[in-house]
Amino acid sequence: MNYIYDILLNFNDYAYDIFEWNKNDKIYHIRKIPLIKLKTCDLLNIINKNVKFDSNFLLKIYKKTEFFNKKAIDYAFLGTDGKIVIAFKLEKGKIKYSQLFLDEENEVLDYSLNLNFTEIKYTIISDKKRDYLCTRNEKIMKKYIYDELKKIKDVEKLNFIYLECFNKKSKNVIKDIYKELNSNFENIYVKFYKILKITTIKR
Repeated sequence: MNYIYDILLNFNDYAYDIFEWNKNDKIYHIRKIPLIKLKTCDLLNIINKNVKFDSNFLLKIYKKTEFFNKKAIDYAFLGTDGKIVIAFKLEKGKIKYSQLFLDEENEVLDYSLNLNFTEIKYTIISDKKRDYLCTRNEKIMKKYIYDELKKIKDVEKLNFIYLECFNKKSKNVIKDIYKELNSNFENIYVKFYKILKITTIKR
C-alpha cells in the first residue's frame, strides 16, 4: 500500500477550501495515511453520493492512518484521480472529507503520476444534497435559518420577521416565508438571517 506522510487534514461534512477552515476546527496532523488512485468516476461517486464500502476494502485500510503518537484512525485514506486529492474518514457510517494545503496536494499529485489505478468495491446508497455554490458561512447561515424557523411557533413573531424582511404583510406567513426563501434565497438570506438573529436573541 502507498502512503503519504506528514500532512494536515480538516475533516468535515464538506471538503472545505483551505481559506474556509476555521480556527475552531479540529485539525489533524497525520503521520501517515494510505493513498489510493481511483478512476475519476469512482472518486466523484465517493464525494457526491452516499456510499457503502466493501468490507474487504475497509479491512485493508483499517488503522492504517496514524498520528505522530502512533494512535490510529479506524478508517481513512487519500483518494486521487491524478487531478484532485480528497481525504476521506469514515465515522459512524458517515464519510467526512478534507482538502489539503495546496503545496501538499501538489506533492501528492506528483507522487500519484506513477501509481496504477485501484478498483475498490462500494455500493451507492443515495445521492447527496449539496450546496456547491455556497460558501461555508453561507451554509451555516442557511442551516441556522431553517433550524430556527422550525422552532418558532409564534405567528405574530413570524409576521414581524416577514414584514421587516420583505416590507409587506402576509396572509399565510409560514407558507410565504418558505416560498420566498426557496425561490430567492441568494438575494435575501443575509438580511433574513440578521433579522432572525435579533429576534432570537430577544427570546
